[in-house]
Amino acid sequence: MFWKTKESNHILWIDIETELDIEPDLILDCTNTEFPDNSVMMIFFDPPHWWGDKIADNFYTIRNKNDREHFNEKYGTHFNGAYYGTDKYHTKRQLLNFLHRAQEEFKRILYPDGVLWLNWSEVKLELDRIMPFFRDWDEMLRLPVGSKNQIMSTYQNYWVMLMKKDRPHPQTMLTSFSKSKRIDEA
Repeated sequence: MFWKTKESNHILWIDIETELDIEPDLILDCTNTEFPDNSVMMIFFDPPHWWGDKIADNFYTIRNKNDREHFNEKYGTHFNGAYYGTDKYHTKRQLLNFLHRAQEEFKRILYPDGVLWLNWSEVKLELDRIMPFFRDWDEMLRLPVGSKNQIMSTYQNYWVMLMKKDRPHPQTMLTSFSKSKRIDEA
């Protein structure tokens, strides 16, 4: 939903869920893609942030029209809902295993200087509790989105920018440029 350009050959939406109202470009397991090594420039990874829900049991597990009708019938409401995949993993261990396998696959398919953006909401686990699964990545940026005082949620949300640690050509250190020559002197 955050893409300004909805139709682009540069963006590919993959999901393993087959019953979404809006179909992904590819139905694919992100832990085992068929993409060649070092073939993707950037990945936006928005995994489930918690576990243990059942389909249409809450408004985060409504995948499609049937789920929406079931939810509204059960709770006597008219809510559209949104699907967050929180029914996919029954335990914390299963979710953490998924995070580990996904980041391993991302490491394989990303360009050597590729970027992985991780979205995380601290609903059941703080971000620092999952970051050890990304130990082979350099954390370049941690961007808090909203705040614990926001109206929509009592949990902190983040986008985290990561790059592979084993990049064959580390980026140029900006401090290696001469400090004596200023841009306005050029």
